[in-house]
Amino acid sequence: MGRSSRSLRLFAMLTLGMLGGCATLTAPRYHGPPSDHFDGKRFHNYVRFKDRQIEDAIRRELHAVTGKRGHWDRWQDATPDLPPARVGAGELRVSFVNHATVLIQIDSLNILTDPVWSERISPVRWYGPKRHRPPGIRFEDLPPIDLIVISHNHYDHMDLPTLRKLAARFHPRIITGLGNAKYLAKQGVPGAEDIDWWQSVALRGDIRLTGVPAQHWSARGLTDKWRTLWLGFVIETPSGTVYFAGDTGFGEFLPMIRDRFPRFRLAILPIAPARPRAAMAPRHMSAGDAVHAAELLGASTAMAMHFGTFQQGDDGEEEPVDSLRAALAAAGECAPRFWALKNGEARMVPPVAGQRRHDASCYGAAGESPRSISGRSSTHA
Repeated sequence: MGRSSRSLRLFAMLTLGMLGGCATLTAPRYHGPPSDHFDGKRFHNYVRFKDRQIEDAIRRELHAVTGKRGHWDRWQDATPDLPPARVGAGELRVSFVNHATVLIQIDSLNILTDPVWSERISPVRWYGPKRHRPPGIRFEDLPPIDLIVISHNHYDHMDLPTLRKLAARFHPRIITGLGNAKYLAKQGVPGAEDIDWWQSVALRGDIRLTGVPAQHWSARGLTDKWRTLWLGFVIETPSGTVYFAGDTGFGEFLPMIRDRFPRFRLAILPIAPARPRAAMAPRHMSAGDAVHAAELLGASTAMAMHFGTFQQGDDGEEEPVDSLRAALAAAGECAPRFWALKNGEARMVPPVAGQRRHDASCYGAAGESPRSISGRSSTHA
C-alpha cells in the first residue's frame, strides 16, 4: 500500500472519529438513580478499566497499513441455513448467523441476539469494518422472530438498518440495556424495553429473561461513552437455561451468574478479538478466556461467537478457532463441550445430562485472570 493510500485511510479513520461525536450519532444519556454500576451520569464495570477508544482506533489502523494484523481472506462463502419455523417443547436449536448474531429456537420461541445483516459495522456506508463472510441465514429465510436482545450500542451489535427491517417485518419484542430504548425509538425502531443488570422480565408463560452483568463499555460516538448500559442475558425455560454473554471480557461477575443460574444448557461466549492482549483483555474474551468461563459456569454446552466475519483486532482470520482448539486440549478433563460453528451452521443442543461440578482445580477464584492459550491449526473445532 502506497504512502498516499495509507494517509487517506488514516484520514478516513480520524474523520469517522469526529463524526462519532455528532448529535445524529450520539446516543441519549440515561437518567436514573445511582447504583453499584451507575454513578448518576455514567455506567461502569464492577472492575473498572481505562477507556482507550481513540488510542485503540489509531493503533488498529496503523497495524492495518503496516501489515502487523493477521491475514484475512477477502471473502469466504457461507452455507445458508434454512431454519424450521419453530422447534417443539424440550428442543433447543442454535444457528450461528455471523459475529454475535445467533438464532436461538427453544420451546417454540425464536430469539435473535445482536442481529447484524449489514455490509459494514460503521456509522457510514463507505468506510469501516466490512464483512468477510455473508450471513449464515438469508434475511428472507428467517423464521418468525419473537424476541430480539441487544447487548449494547456498538455498531457491530446495534445495527440500525437490520433492526428497522426486523421491526417492520416481525414486530418482535426488543429488550436491551438501560438508556438504549430511547435512542432506538428516535432511529425508527420503536417499542424496545430497557432493563438493568439482574432485572428479570416475563416472556411467555414460565419463560423469563434476566439482564446480567458484562465487562465492556458503550459509545455510539465520542461524547456518549459509558452513558448507556451494556449487558448479557439469561433465558430460563422449562427446557433449559441459555446464557448469551454479549460482548465482554472475563470478570468477577461470572461466578455471580453461575451462583444465580446453576444449570446452563447452553452458554454463548465471545472468543475474539484477542490481540493485542494487553489492550483487549479488559473488554474482550479470548478463546482461552471463553473456555475458562464455560468451565466456571458449568455449562453443559458452550458455543463460540464474535469471530470470523468482521476483522476488528490484530487476530488473523483463523486464530480464534485455532486458539479455542488449543485451549480445549489444555483444559483436559475440565474441557466443556464447546462448538465453533461456521456461518450458517446449526445444531440441536443436547439436554443437560447432569450438574457439572464446579471443581476448584478447573478454574481460579473470582476475578483471577484466566489462562491465555493460542494455537496454529487452521480448521474449525
